[in-house]
Amino acid sequence: MTLLLLNALVWHILLGTIALVAIASLSLLLRGEVLNIKWLKIYSFVGFLAFLGSWISGGYYYATYYGKAVKPIILATSTPWIHTILMETKEHIFLFLPFLSFVVLIIVNLFPKEIESNGKLKQSLILLSFLIVTLGMIITLAGISISGSVTKKF
Repeated sequence: MTLLLLNALVWHILLGTIALVAIASLSLLLRGEVLNIKWLKIYSFVGFLAFLGSWISGGYYYATYYGKAVKPIILATSTPWIHTILMETKEHIFLFLPFLSFVVLIIVNLFPKEIESNGKLKQSLILLSFLIVTLGMIITLAGISISGSVTKKF
């Protein structure tokens, strides 16, 4: 693996983690009685940019290295389902996260007063951010399982 590919993988993980922390922080802020719109905007922006960066760096790693070098190793182990189920699921879920976080970014930036005054909108935003964090945690655990399967001896 080249240094560029290693960096892409590290950035994929790091930016994905930053995105999850930002969206989780946004969700916690939304639960307060008095909203700090400035921080909601910051967290939504950081979350979106970090998901987008993780998406790009992870996609580059997958397209240039994983599919050719790692996938065959996993498929040759006694647990090929690690790729066929976990990686395929991870890929498809991960396609949505930047778009879902973009929706949060747009709502927070275009409707800050409505979030404060409309309980249903606020609750919907909390649920959407909770969904993003939950999906992010699921694919994080899938990524850990996938990485662990490569080190197994077969």
